Amino acid sequence: MNEATRLQLIAAPEHGVWHLGKAKDPLKYNKISKADNNRTGGNLWSLVGYGTLYCSSELDGCFAEALEPFRVHPELQALIAEDWGTPDFMPPGTLPRDWRTRHTLVRLQPTKEARFLNIDDEEALHLLSRELKDELAALGVPTLTREHIRGSNRRVTRQIAAWAITQRTPEQGRLIHGIAYRSRFGMRQCWAIFSDVDLEEIEQQPIWPETEGLRTVAKEYGLTIR
Repeated sequence: MNEATRLQLIAAPEHGVWHLGKAKDPLKYNKISKADNNRTGGNLWSLVGYGTLYCSSELDGCFAEALEPFRVHPELQALIAEDWGTPDFMPPGTLPRDWRTRHTLVRLQPTKEARFLNIDDEEALHLLSRELKDELAALGVPTLTREHIRGSNRRVTRQIAAWAITQRTPEQGRLIHGIAYRSRFGMRQCWAIFSDVDLEEIEQQPIWPETEGLRTVAKEYGLTIR
């Protein structure tokens, strides 16, 4: 018996999920190269052979993930602010207007049959520790914990995604359609959706300074919106 069928898989929210993408190609799935597959960096659940679309239950989750690179440590900001305080340079911790115009928000509804592996569930971590025992041992991980999921070694999370995408129902259909996980930034609920899952586009909207969730995250990160 496939042990994965015992997992308590979860559905996406009834209102759908939000994806923040490039305005010119908002639904471009993330993939990695074969060379990147053996590196520790990169996106959490991305694979070589399949695309992954990263989404959040709410808009602030999208912004929390996307705007993290704009954050500046307060001590560093104080150190460099004087050097950057000229008209030729944008002050640190500023979200430029062209970032907003180059991105857009899309609300999507996965097919009702889609089910996601809740990686924050303890039972799921125990099962994965057994199923991926050899692969994890090669990476120096004896037992999976939440710290490994939110850690910096993406080879661990890619092993999980690769396992999830191969699991089948007794009728040989796809069992797991993506990964449900909590963001490192405020524990917001996020979704990594595999590229062969049917998605209905419900709406698309531009990003304005007053867009819901943007100012919340900007205040949290100490960013100035232009």
